[in-house]
Amino acid sequence: MGIKIKKSYILLLLISLFSIVTQSVSASGVVMYATMDSSAIWQGEQTSIKLEVVQDKDSNVQLLIPQDKLIENIEVVKVTDGDTSDIKNNRIQINREIIITSFDSGFYSIPPIKSVLNNDTFATESLSLKVVPVQVDEENLDLKDIKDVWNPRFVLFDYIPWYVWLILAILIIIVAGIYTYLKYFKNRAKKENVMVAAKIIPHEKALEDLYKLKEEKLWQSGQEKLYFTLLIDILREYIDSRFSINAMEMTTTEILASLRANKESKLVENNMKAILEVADFVKFAKMRPLPEDSEAAMRNAINFVELTIPQVEETEEENVKK
Repeated sequence: MGIKIKKSYILLLLISLFSIVTQSVSASGVVMYATMDSSAIWQGEQTSIKLEVVQDKDSNVQLLIPQDKLIENIEVVKVTDGDTSDIKNNRIQINREIIITSFDSGFYSIPPIKSVLNNDTFATESLSLKVVPVQVDEENLDLKDIKDVWNPRFVLFDYIPWYVWLILAILIIIVAGIYTYLKYFKNRAKKENVMVAAKIIPHEKALEDLYKLKEEKLWQSGQEKLYFTLLIDILREYIDSRFSINAMEMTTTEILASLRANKESKLVENNMKAILEVADFVKFAKMRPLPEDSEAAMRNAINFVELTIPQVEETEEENVKK
């Protein structure tokens, strides 16, 4: 067995030293060459036949290359596309490869590769190929029977398309974004608004608005109605935020009644009464007040706010002393 392998190997080396290069007879300006990479191969091994066709640029040469077998036991694996190069003088060279193989040992004569141009036929000379058998140690060969076909276990994820995962990921990101916004940013904004609202002390805001209105000097410029309208609005808003009395929706009579019923405001209810009575005459009776009335209204408004400021600081100081 060992001697046979050596002889076959030596034969393979000797044959592979020779490559057959053939050329067809030049006619009609067409020249064909055929070269085999290796003249001897092992069973199942591949080799290639290189074709070179030299022709005129405007010639339409048709190569006749079998697509499955060159001859019995010599199979065509692949035929490459033509690689064209310009060789000047209006001539081109087209290179192609025919990849072949064989699974049967023996010595084979490959017939010429043919081409056709118009009514002329061209052909290379035949090539030879030695297919050397692969020696198998049948005694020590561990052959096993073919296993039955089996189905892989069912995995749900294998049947879910990729775009479903993409959509799911986008939805998760959106939900996470909404949750983050609601939990942190929105709640934070609410807290900030509450803190800002808590910092705005009713009497401080009312006094600030009254002094601004005083500096505008509306009644001095003949705008008494606008002056009293803004003055009453400032006081209504203060009463609402300070005593929780819905003064914005009440009439003069209702406001005064509510102030008299409140322990903190009943002592200064007269200040508010004087302001409201003049304001009603200006707005509804279209009466033009005297300068003294306009000044007194502002003075009474400021006194009303100052006299109803909560005594929080004093209470805290007393608690500390105790």
